[in-house]
Amino acid sequence: MDEGLFLLKDGKGRAFLVRARPGGVFHHHRGTVPHEAILEAGPGGQVTTHLGEALSVHRPSLEEYVLHMKRSATPTYPKDASAMVALLDLAPGMRVLEAGTGSGGLTLFLARAVGPEGLVESYEARPQHLKQAEANVRAFWSHDNVRFHLGALEGAELEAESYHGVALDLMEPWKVLPKAARALMPDRFLVAYLPNITQVLELVKGAEGLPLRLERVLEVGWREWEVRLPVAHPRFQQVGHTAFLVVLRRWKAS
Repeated sequence: MDEGLFLLKDGKGRAFLVRARPGGVFHHHRGTVPHEAILEAGPGGQVTTHLGEALSVHRPSLEEYVLHMKRSATPTYPKDASAMVALLDLAPGMRVLEAGTGSGGLTLFLARAVGPEGLVESYEARPQHLKQAEANVRAFWSHDNVRFHLGALEGAELEAESYHGVALDLMEPWKVLPKAARALMPDRFLVAYLPNITQVLELVKGAEGLPLRLERVLEVGWREWEVRLPVAHPRFQQVGHTAFLVVLRRWKAS
C-alpha cells in the first residue's frame, strides 16, 4: 500500500480518502489539516482542523478503499466482491481470469485472495477505465500478481483449462462464455455479476450446449444497524439491490 494513503473519519463517521504528501492540505468543511500533520499522527492517531474538528487517522481497509477510491465505472460492491471470492473458492497460488476490470475493485479482492504467488489476468476494453483501475490497484496493492490487458476477452488468446476461476462483470457475458468455459479448469467455477434478471436469463440460455452447469443464482443482502446506546435501529439509508451473482461450474468436455 502507498505509505501516504490514509482514511480520515470525522465525528459523524464520514470518511475521506487522502494521499498525504509534504506540502499538501486536506480540506474538510470544518477546516483544513496539513498533510504533514496526518503523516505525523499516523494510523490510529488523530488530527484537528484549524477550526477544531477532530479527525481520526487510519489505514483504509480493502472495503473502505474500494468504496472511496476514484472511479471510472461503478465498482463491484465489497459485499458482492467478497461473495464472489468465496463462490469462486479461491486460495493462495491460484490463477483467476477477470473481465471487465472496471475501476479495479473486484480485481483487488481477487488479487488478495490468490496472494503474491497467484495470478489475476484482467481484461478491459475501455482504455480510460483500465488506466484508472491500474492506478487504483497499484496504490493499494504492492504485490505484482495482476496482469492488465487492454481489449475485450473475445479477442484474447487463452490457454485451455488454465484458470482456477473466472469472474465476469460485463454487460453481455454470454458472448464470452465459450472462450471462458474453455479456459476454465474442470470442476471449477465461473461467477458473473449482473445487475438485472433479464441478463441472468440470457446468460443461462447462453450456457446451454457448453460444458457448464448452473449451480445457483443469488443476491447478497447487507443490512447495517445504527447503535447509539441506549437506542439501536436499522440505518435509515441501506444498500439495496446491487446485482445478481450467477455461479456456473465446469465439467469435463466429452
